[in-house]
Amino acid sequence: MATATAAKNTVTLSAARKNEIAADLNTSLAHLIDLALRAKQAHWNVTGPNFHGLHETFDAIARDVRDYADDIAERARALGALAQGTLSDVSVKSTLGGFPADAADWKPLVQGVHDALVTTSQVIQGFAARTEDDLATQDVYIEVIRGLDKWAWMLASHLA
Repeated sequence: MATATAAKNTVTLSAARKNEIAADLNTSLAHLIDLALRAKQAHWNVTGPNFHGLHETFDAIARDVRDYADDIAERARALGALAQGTLSDVSVKSTLGGFPADAADWKPLVQGVHDALVTTSQVIQGFAARTEDDLATQDVYIEVIRGLDKWAWMLASHLA
């Protein structure tokens, strides 16, 4: 795991535990970056009867997810680790699977972004459950999960 020289901070966890949590944060970061890119892909290409609404929704999802990624990366830095958010990091750590990148029709794009939101939320929920000894990280995770679940619900409403 990559570490960085950092000033002393108030996180009182052992170095080994900080490294474990930072690894999970970096996996979360990879999922969020992947998700944001998928939302932008959908934003750029969506067509259909609710074009404008979905175009704006996908853009808002991408914007929010980038903000969540920033919070996750900053928490990794607070633990003294490097945030690992390059394209190669994302390709190795994200488990989101396929996306209909060649689609323009609204339905597969909504389904694809919805599925990525749900999977990312589930991954982060698993990490949050393991951070009872680091409430600050758990709090960041909970905020991210809340936002992802809200967007998943909104997209699911289009698919109902």
